[in-house]
Amino acid sequence: MKYKYVLDSYAWAEFFDGSKKGKKVKELLKENTATSIIALAEFSDKCARENRDLKPFIEFIQANSAILPLTQDIALESGKLKFELRKISKNISLADTIHFQTSKYAGATFVTGDKDFKDVTGILFLE
Repeated sequence: MKYKYVLDSYAWAEFFDGSKKGKKVKELLKENTATSIIALAEFSDKCARENRDLKPFIEFIQANSAILPLTQDIALESGKLKFELRKISKNISLADTIHFQTSKYAGATFVTGDKDFKDVTGILFLE
C-alpha cells in the first residue's frame, strides 16, 4: 500500500499536545498516513518518563495510521543513511534514520519537527 506521510514520534507528540505543529499533523491525518514501529517504542518511553498511560495513545495511533515494520532492508539502509545525515547534523540518531528510511521504503514524505532534520531535504518539517 502507498502512503502519503510517515509520522515520527515528534509529530505524534505535537498532535497529542494540541500544539500549533500538532494542528498541522491533524490535517495530515486526513491523508493516508503511516508510522514507523520505532515511533511506538519512543512513545512508550515518553509515556513511561511522564508517568502517563500508554494505551490510549497507541490505540489512537493504530486507529489513524498504519504501523510499518522494521525490515532487514530498512535496518541495513538506516545505518548508511545515518552516516550520510551525520554530515548535516551531528546528533541524528539511528532511530531517527529508521523513521526516515521507513518513509522512503513506503514512498511517503517523512514528517517531523525534530531539529536534527531542519536542514535535511525531502521531508515535511513541522515549524
